[in-house]
Amino acid sequence: MAALLHLRRYAGINHDAVLYLGQGLLQRWPEIFGVDPFFAFGSQEKYSLFPKLLGVLFGLADPPTVFLYGTLAGLLLFAAASWYLLLALLPPGQRYMAWLGSIVLPSLYGGMSGMFGYSEQFLTPRLITEGLVLLSIGSLVRSHWVSAIAALLVAALFHPLQAVAGLLVIWSWLVIRDRRWLYLLLGVVPLLLAGWYGMPPFRGFFTQIDQEWLSSLQEFSRQLFVSMWNPADYNLLAFDLLVALYAARKFPDLFGKWMAAAIVGLAIGLASSLILVDVLHLALPAALQLWRVHWLAHWFAMVALGVLFFRDASSDGWPRMMLLALAVLLAWAGIFWLWIPAFIGYWIWPRLICRIPRRAVFLLGIGFALGCVFFFINYLTTELLRFRLAHYRLDLYAIDRRLLAFPIAGTALLLSAIFLWRSLQFHLRAVATLLILMPVLVIGVIRWDSRPLLNKTFEDAVFRSDIFGFEVPEAAQVYWNADSLTGPWLVLRRASYFSPGQLAGGVFNRATLVESGERINRLRPLIEQSMWCTDRSHSSEERAGCHIDSAAMRQACAGGSGRRPDYLVLEFNQPERAIGTWEIIDPVTSAVATTFRMFSCADIDGG
Repeated sequence: MAALLHLRRYAGINHDAVLYLGQGLLQRWPEIFGVDPFFAFGSQEKYSLFPKLLGVLFGLADPPTVFLYGTLAGLLLFAAASWYLLLALLPPGQRYMAWLGSIVLPSLYGGMSGMFGYSEQFLTPRLITEGLVLLSIGSLVRSHWVSAIAALLVAALFHPLQAVAGLLVIWSWLVIRDRRWLYLLLGVVPLLLAGWYGMPPFRGFFTQIDQEWLSSLQEFSRQLFVSMWNPADYNLLAFDLLVALYAARKFPDLFGKWMAAAIVGLAIGLASSLILVDVLHLALPAALQLWRVHWLAHWFAMVALGVLFFRDASSDGWPRMMLLALAVLLAWAGIFWLWIPAFIGYWIWPRLICRIPRRAVFLLGIGFALGCVFFFINYLTTELLRFRLAHYRLDLYAIDRRLLAFPIAGTALLLSAIFLWRSLQFHLRAVATLLILMPVLVIGVIRWDSRPLLNKTFEDAVFRSDIFGFEVPEAAQVYWNADSLTGPWLVLRRASYFSPGQLAGGVFNRATLVESGERINRLRPLIEQSMWCTDRSHSSEERAGCHIDSAAMRQACAGGSGRRPDYLVLEFNQPERAIGTWEIIDPVTSAVATTFRMFSCADIDGG
C-alpha cells in the first residue's frame, strides 16, 4: 500500500481524465455541452457506460470528489486484481516481488512514450477495465469460466478498446492450450457481413479514411499509426518482447504459457494495426486501436522482471541481477539499443560464468553496479536542478516520488526491505512495522493527493460560472488559452470553443476534425503568439511584457462564416479591456501566481 500511494500519486483531473469529465458533464447537462465541438458530432462516449456512471455520480458529489476517490478505488482494484492473478500464476516465494514489480517498475506503453500507462494515477475507464481484465484472467486460470466471462464483459462495457486488447491475449492463451479455439475466428464473419451491409459501427470495416481526415489524424493522433511511433517507442516495445520471450522459455509452466500468449497477442495486435490502419487506412480498425494490447504485454514483462530480480537476489546471483538492472536502465534511457547486448549477456549468463574466474565475475558485478550508480547520479542531478527551480517546494515538485520512480530505485529499495524483513525476529518485525512501515504509509496517505497548484485551484473552483465577476451565459462557447479544458468545462460549466484535447475524438468522427480545423485556422495567430509568450527560452523581461497583438485578437473574434468564440480567457495583460479577472494565489507565498483575464469577442469585433 505504501509503494502504491507513493508511486501512483493522484494527479488530479488531467490527461484523458479531462475528456471523461466532459463526457460525464454532457450526460448531466446536454443542453450546455451538446454544442461543444468534442460532442457536437458524436464521440466515443456512446461506446462506454462510464460517462453515464459519471453523470449519475455528479448528481451525488462534485466532479473533483468523484475523480479523487474514483482514482483511489481504481488503483486498489488494479493492485488487488494483479495479486489475484499472480496467486494463480506463480508459486509461493515469487508472487510478492512480481506483484511489486507491477507497481514500482515503469508502466508506460504504446506510441508517443509517456502518453499511456497502465494503473494511471487519474480516473479513466482504462483504470477500471485493466483491473477487470486481470480479474478475468485470474478467474480463467482457476477455470472459473462464468466469473471470467462476466468480468471481461463488464470490462468491455467500461472501455471496449482495453478489453479487446485483453481478449487478444486471452484468446492466444486458449489457442496455445487447444487449437480448436481457432474456430472462434468464424465469429468475425457475421461482423464483416454487418459491415458490408452498412450496419453501424461495423461499416467502418470497409470505410477508408480519406486524405484530409488521414492528414489530421497523422498530425494530431500519431499514436494510432504504429509506423509513426518514435524510435524510443520501438525500443521499449522490443525490450518488453525480449523479456517476455526469455520468461516464456525460462518458466515453461503456467506463467511461461501466459508470457507466450502475451507475445502472440501483441504480435497480432501490432500486425493488424499496421496493415489495417497504417497501410489500408480503414476507419473502424483505427478506432479499435489494436496496438493497445501492449498494455497487457507490458504488465506481464514488468511482472517477469520482478520475478527475475527476486530469483537472482535469492540465489546469490547479484552480479547477474546488476546486469539485468543495467539492461533495464539502458532500455529506458534509450541509448542506441545498448540494452540488447546487456540482456543477451543476462540470457547466456550461466554459460558465461563457467568460462571465467570467480574474481572476474565479482569484478563484472561491481562494474554493472557502478553503471547503475552512474545512471542514478545523472538522473539525480537533473532532478535536483528541477527541484531547485521549484524553490525546493515539494508541493511544486515531488522529488521524493521522482526518485522512487527511477526505473530500479523502487525495486532495489523493496528487495532490500524484503530480505531485511526476513532476517528479523517477530518482536523486531513489530517494532519495524510501528516505527518504519506505519509512518511511511501515513506519509503516503498525506502525500497521495499531489495535484499541481493550478489543477487544484481549478478543481476547488468547480462550477463557478461567475468566477470572472459576472454570470457567463449558458449558451456561450469559451476559448481558454493554454490548452485548458478544465477551465470552461469544470470551472465555468460551459462549452469550450477549442482545445487540442478535443481532437482526440477525431478518430471516431471525421466531422470533429473538420470543424476543429476551421477553428484552429481562426485561432492560429493567437495560439502561435501565446506559445512565444510562454516559451521559457525567452527572458523573463520579454515574457512579462508579452501579449497577443490586436490583429490576432480581431481574427479570433471576427464574425462572418463559421462559429466564433463568445469569450477569450488569456493570462496576458492585453491592451484590450478585460471584462473580468481571476487571480490564482500561491497558498505558500500568498502572492499572485497567475491572473486570468476574460475578454468579450463582441467588444473586440465591435458587434
